[in-house]
Amino acid sequence: MPAKPFGGMPMSLTPTASWSRVEIAERMSADEFWQNAPDDRKAELIKGVLIMPPPPLDIHERLFAFLFRLLGAYVEIHDLGDVRGSRTAVELGPDQVYEPDLLFVARERADIIGRRGIVGAPDLVVEILSAGTAAYDRGEKLRGYEQAGVRELWLIDPYGPAGTEFYQLANGRFTSIAPDSLGWLYATAVPGFRIDVNWLWPATRFIPVLAALSAIAATQPSKGETP
Repeated sequence: MPAKPFGGMPMSLTPTASWSRVEIAERMSADEFWQNAPDDRKAELIKGVLIMPPPPLDIHERLFAFLFRLLGAYVEIHDLGDVRGSRTAVELGPDQVYEPDLLFVARERADIIGRRGIVGAPDLVVEILSAGTAAYDRGEKLRGYEQAGVRELWLIDPYGPAGTEFYQLANGRFTSIAPDSLGWLYATAVPGFRIDVNWLWPATRFIPVLAALSAIAATQPSKGETP
């Protein structure tokens, strides 16, 4: 498993970030999680342990809002499937139920979406790292996503590229990928979707979603070409 982010720098949220505590309850199964998990805050079952992280910071939520709107609009325009946000539970095993920040399920796999949440591997998962949860996202959850067969995983540090990692599944293992020389990251799990990684860390405001969609459309390869 790759140990370095695409920037090749140490994996750190921010030089001054402090680790926040999370609440941990007694061990339980996925069935017990569905029955007992709180419905008023984020909770995850990681190797049978209930984890309830603190509320995210504003920098996390602003990045989430941008990505949710951009990916959701793209998927809707092209009728590719479903995009869900951070309160959608995903059962990946008998003791593993995660609530990723963002996920995409392809239209042809919509049967894994049920009344309570998702049972099975989404095609794309995006985790926006927080000080209190980054160790889980880069550790047990990354391994859980890999073993379950998630096709693509983005671990995004909202403070910059140094702690950001992008993975795509190849032969059952996550392989680290990087943007091209112009900064474009090509998603294999979402047909035709790509993102300029510079959009993730704007100096002031995020690029408007319509402008981003136009830029994505402008970079689409001509018929017969490959990106």
